[in-house]
Amino acid sequence: MVDMLKNKVAIITGSGRGIGQAIAELFVEEGAKVTVNDIDTDVCKQTAAELNAKFPGRAIACVADVTKKDHVQKMVDDTIAKFKDIDILINCAGLTRDALIHKMDDKLLRMIIDINLKGTILCTQAVLPNMLNDERDRQFKKIVNFASTTGVSGNVGQANYAIAKAGIIAFTKATAREYALNRINVNCVAPGFTETRMTQEKKPGDALGIPKAIRDIAIGAIPFSRDGRGGLPLDVAKICLFFSSNLSDWITGQLLVCDGAAFI
Repeated sequence: MVDMLKNKVAIITGSGRGIGQAIAELFVEEGAKVTVNDIDTDVCKQTAAELNAKFPGRAIACVADVTKKDHVQKMVDDTIAKFKDIDILINCAGLTRDALIHKMDDKLLRMIIDINLKGTILCTQAVLPNMLNDERDRQFKKIVNFASTTGVSGNVGQANYAIAKAGIIAFTKATAREYALNRINVNCVAPGFTETRMTQEKKPGDALGIPKAIRDIAIGAIPFSRDGRGGLPLDVAKICLFFSSNLSDWITGQLLVCDGAAFI
């Protein structure tokens, strides 16, 4: 694959690390200019700097909380000021915080729904005016949302996350219908168990991660796994590349599961 996204401009939320970072790296390699976004200032700037070291001038860092409308709008404004346009939005920013539903307080419920679902909505709202104003040659614009297999099948201790991700699937289909006449493709990827800091083995004192016993069960349920690991961020990034390139021009409103055959 060479220059599949040549001269395209992409905003990738949650791209300071993990899956989002893998998407940013792949997109720049394929010719895109990218806005790296994260709520963590250090990792956001570091990732953008690493991309620019390999591909000078092809990345900017935008530290922003996707749950705050003013933050999101500034990110969009900064992207347009730097790169003049927005062709692609990848709504990758997300978080899990688990608890059984009868032990889940309002703060935990709201936080996960806000980061995953509200953040996706706010970012989509913010980029649409630019995408709708593009009358140059009616090129297809791309929005890729992030669901999860949890949003399809549910998961123990993740009612908040399941609600948010199921909402994203419905939001994807609704916006795909609303903007089809404008040639805006809106699709959704649903990763299964993927190797990130949220799925690492949880050590004492860690805020993120999962217990080794649960991790082992999850990996054991992946037929494609042969080396004791889950999927890699690059596996998911490749799907985002497909949905963001002209290979997917005739596809919208679709959900694609990426889970190593765990959920069929």
